[in-house]
Amino acid sequence: MKIRKVLPVLGFSLFLLLLFKLFPVLMDTVYSSFLYRYVAQGVSVIMAFFPFSLAEVVLFLTVFFLLFFLVKAVVLLIRLPFAQVWVRWKVWLRNLLVLFLYGVSVFLLTCGVHYHRVPLENHLGYPKEQASAEELAALAFDLVQEVNLAGSYTRRNINGDMIPSETFDGYKKAIALAYDSLAVTSGLAVHGRFPATKQVFVSKGMSYAFLSGFFFPWTLEANINKDVPIFRMPAIMAHEQAHVRGFMRENEANFLTYLIARHTRNGDLKYSCLLLSFNYVMNALYKASKEQHREVLEKLSPRVLHDLRSEQAYWEKYRTSFAVASQKINNAYLKANAQHDGVASYGRVIDMMVSEHKMHRKEMQQNQDTSVHIVEGI
Repeated sequence: MKIRKVLPVLGFSLFLLLLFKLFPVLMDTVYSSFLYRYVAQGVSVIMAFFPFSLAEVVLFLTVFFLLFFLVKAVVLLIRLPFAQVWVRWKVWLRNLLVLFLYGVSVFLLTCGVHYHRVPLENHLGYPKEQASAEELAALAFDLVQEVNLAGSYTRRNINGDMIPSETFDGYKKAIALAYDSLAVTSGLAVHGRFPATKQVFVSKGMSYAFLSGFFFPWTLEANINKDVPIFRMPAIMAHEQAHVRGFMRENEANFLTYLIARHTRNGDLKYSCLLLSFNYVMNALYKASKEQHREVLEKLSPRVLHDLRSEQAYWEKYRTSFAVASQKINNAYLKANAQHDGVASYGRVIDMMVSEHKMHRKEMQQNQDTSVHIVEGI
């Protein structure tokens, strides 16, 4: 493979990245919300024909061939003079460089440029202000009621574990409908058909890396850890679908997951998204007020508490040094893509949630004399 053939592709992707930095509004409208969205849908439909994760196959093949050529290079060095070996090494290294540059180009076109699009709060018209402790507490106290109510409609076995009401494909369809609904009410370009959401076969490896899902920009697949507790899976799928739809910032994907809860009639999906959002709010509230954090926790229903304890027990099994290293790599990746807070950027979703809560609460004001108290169902 010749390096000069990949340079135009790399040059175009870098030029596009520069345009995003210089003209984010224009590129958001023309590329992220239009060109990319339609191309991504076409690719996603093709990827959906494969019943397995192509991302998983690509990753395994990459590791296999890297190890294969490394061993082969060492064997050749033992058997042949260095001059002859160096000739072959140069060919391999050149081919590897070409593949790497192609990979970088595709990454920029399908993923990297979206880190520089117009912030989601600008699209939604939310003010850029930091949430106060009082506003955060108000959100938490309201959200715990929503989580309890949503949890009361989930089916349970005799041990209290959630029984899924849908298959994996059923959740995919519910998420697609929710994003279509969100597009209508918000004006966001999140509608469309992106069916390539896959369960990863070697999900245990993802658990050891403390990963519940990931977006693979080279195949435009949303990859899901199938071993996570079932009440987490729909929210993870919704989160990764946000990335597929061009919203790469973690705080924005988390907020879209929160909004999905208000745009679905699927009980499992609503509960899963609300519970994930509740976790972020509670983490922030703990830092703001430990006393109010304790008060909110005391209001949790037995079902929700059971799920939270089950999840903690699940991840505790995989808390290793490899998980710590994985988190550090993820942190470095986020910082390299203009998310300067790194993993902490996950907490920036709180400001948008508070803004949405204030608007939603104002719209949903009701007469307290005619309000109805709903207790947990069976």
